[in-house]
Amino acid sequence: MDVTISAILVQAGKFIISSFPTWGVGGIIGSVITILIKNRLELNSENKRRIRDEKEKQYKAFLNNLLGFFEKWKDDALQLQFMWEMYANAAVYASDEVLRLAYSYIKSFDKTKPVNDDERQQIYANLVITIRNELNKITGVSKSKLKAEEIKIYGLDNVNEKVKKQFLGNMHPKINL
Repeated sequence: MDVTISAILVQAGKFIISSFPTWGVGGIIGSVITILIKNRLELNSENKRRIRDEKEKQYKAFLNNLLGFFEKWKDDALQLQFMWEMYANAAVYASDEVLRLAYSYIKSFDKTKPVNDDERQQIYANLVITIRNELNKITGVSKSKLKAEEIKIYGLDNVNEKVKKQFLGNMHPKINL
């Protein structure tokens, strides 16, 4: 038997024995049911938090790699890592909408159907908002109030290429830059 369930049953048993003379059978049964429901809800909430934390880690890595496609952050290794993540892992953990937006983002680089940077920014912003809403839904938090036009990726013109590689190497030690 699970340790948590055993502890709850022991707690409930002690409570029943001590309360029997004053409350009677109906009061004790109601109290026991209340204790069991409360503990079950707390356990469920903890599980949802863990699931959300794990998905958040996956999506953070996903978005970090996606930065490699933006003009001022352009990096072949990050692009390859993103593609690997998308085809090997995200297909399993990402929602349908996140996958659709990620595919749209990749398709936006098709040279036969040029897409301007503003359209790419829009796809990226929608992707971020969709991920935020998906994570919030797991724990019952309301949808994000951010609008797509509030999410932009900017680069710095004056970042030394050596510093950029060092930063990216620290962010992604698995990638040899």
